[in-house]
Amino acid sequence: QLRRIAMELTAHSESALTYCTDEFDIERFHRIGELARDLMQQVASEDLPEYERDVATAAGYATPKLDVRGGVFDPSGRVLLVSEVADNGRWTLPGGWCDILESPRQAIEREVREEAGLPVRATHLAGVLDRHRWPHVPVHDRHIYKLFFVCEPLADLDTSFTSVETEEVAWFDVKDLPELSIARVLPEQIELLHEHWVDPGPAYVD
Repeated sequence: QLRRIAMELTAHSESALTYCTDEFDIERFHRIGELARDLMQQVASEDLPEYERDVATAAGYATPKLDVRGGVFDPSGRVLLVSEVADNGRWTLPGGWCDILESPRQAIEREVREEAGLPVRATHLAGVLDRHRWPHVPVHDRHIYKLFFVCEPLADLDTSFTSVETEEVAWFDVKDLPELSIARVLPEQIELLHEHWVDPGPAYVD
């Protein structure tokens, strides 16, 4: 609850600083930002950066960050997962943050190619999820939406592929998954993607 309060105060502070012109109100909104940072520090697992006025002023109207994840399946319905170097070899769907000036489709097709070495075509939006409504661990200090796409492979998977981000790539039965990076993906989200691969329909939306 303290984290959610701190997140909302930060968002209100940054959004207000986007439009505010009164010098006294500007000081008040910076103070709210400082207090929000101090409140977040009370529940953080490590030291947070100090509050920076220039960063807060330039942040603009606060909106959720956007994460994309791709569900690629082989003909038998197994899902493609990647083992990430940054998460001690735990497995996840390929994906990551959308880049500026990049469409969601471009983002997920790029992420799958970079993390799994596989060219794909995003064919179906399966879900628009609010990360904070799902039991991801750890929680984040920013609000995040997650877009889940069913993707069609355009080539055969090279299971020997590795990269600076990826230790291993492999197919897995959706009912027999390896240890997942639950910061990134949950078993029920993979099941949601599989259901949409079997029977495409309207996207699930939180």
